[in-house]
Amino acid sequence: MKDKKEKKAGSKAGKGGKLKRVELIFSAAVDEDFMEGFKKEGIGAHFTKISGVTGAGFSNPKLGDSVWPQLNEMIIVYCPKDEAKKIIELAEKIRDKYPMEGIACFVSKAAVR
Repeated sequence: MKDKKEKKAGSKAGKGGKLKRVELIFSAAVDEDFMEGFKKEGIGAHFTKISGVTGAGFSNPKLGDSVWPQLNEMIIVYCPKDEAKKIIELAEKIRDKYPMEGIACFVSKAAVR
């Protein structure tokens, strides 16, 4: 059974309580662009941020070592579909501005349990 807090969170998700999970993985160099974009667009107010993420995608690896010293950041946002769309648009805008930085955006279905 859901407690009151979970019910309230689910009710804010929009019609039927449907949520999207948006995962952003990007070079730490563009972190400020994302945080300012969230604030300016009024999106991503509730997020989880993981700093110092390592990995290799379709740009240069970000491993935090002597060969590949850069690091990534990761932001996870659970939000309604319309907010997810705005976050995707922000990611595309930043990707266009910094095509060599490596910016990934993944969207999937989510549910409050």
